[in-house]
Amino acid sequence: MQTVIEPSWQAWVTENLQRQCNPVELCQILKQHGFQTPQIQQLLGEAYPLEFAQTQPVIDYAALAKPPLGRFHPELTIHQVLAEPLQLYVIEDFLSANECQQLIEITDSQLSPSEVSHSNGDYAYRTSQTCHLVNTQHPLVDKVNEKIARTLGIQARYAEPIQAQRYAVGQEFKEHHDYFAPNTDIYERYAKDLGQRTWTFVVYLNDVVAGGATYFPIIETAVKPKQGCAALWNNLHPDGRPNYASLHQGMPVVQGVKYIITKWFRERGQGAMFYEEAD
Repeated sequence: MQTVIEPSWQAWVTENLQRQCNPVELCQILKQHGFQTPQIQQLLGEAYPLEFAQTQPVIDYAALAKPPLGRFHPELTIHQVLAEPLQLYVIEDFLSANECQQLIEITDSQLSPSEVSHSNGDYAYRTSQTCHLVNTQHPLVDKVNEKIARTLGIQARYAEPIQAQRYAVGQEFKEHHDYFAPNTDIYERYAKDLGQRTWTFVVYLNDVVAGGATYFPIIETAVKPKQGCAALWNNLHPDGRPNYASLHQGMPVVQGVKYIITKWFRERGQGAMFYEEAD
């Protein structure tokens, strides 16, 4: 994602508009280079084509609810937790003990306080620490990032950068949804371009002596931390509506420490959403 508009991009847009290039094609090129809609509108000014939004692909939510889960990693054993109305799966031994230990060491090298999309006034709402693994540029991170995406069957370019969290004794993430509430300022800020968060994929990097489970209160189900185990769930209904049953919390760690990896997938990205056999 482009965070700063370099003068060279403005010059490029101006030059191509003067050459009478198709503004929709210019928007598509800018999108491919990581620019978001407000930045593209700023770059094109009055030349911004209103029909550009109509060129964005229609999301097939029914297909999104049935990705090719496990097809490209048939060695994994995937268990579905039968807890309607939530699609919740658990994968044993997703990562090896050695991979988990390496990721813990990588995580510890670049920790900072975890953030939330908006404050509800409770400063103890999320008290963990986060490592933005993509910034470490470690080859194992790239390998795990790709494995997560291919296991779900959705291309990594339809997801946010991979993160890791560390929870010490007493730290937690209270009840929350990973999706952004529609028709709110928060949705406009975080989901206007990439769309809603669809799937959440969590990997537990260590066993926790006590506490630290991921608890889903609506379906009364808890996934306990286990080294190398993964949990994943769909935040939306098959018709695209946010699924309230995806409400969950990271329970307080009672004894020990908890390390997890988190990756959120989105509605929109570049190219085909799903992996194909030839990929």
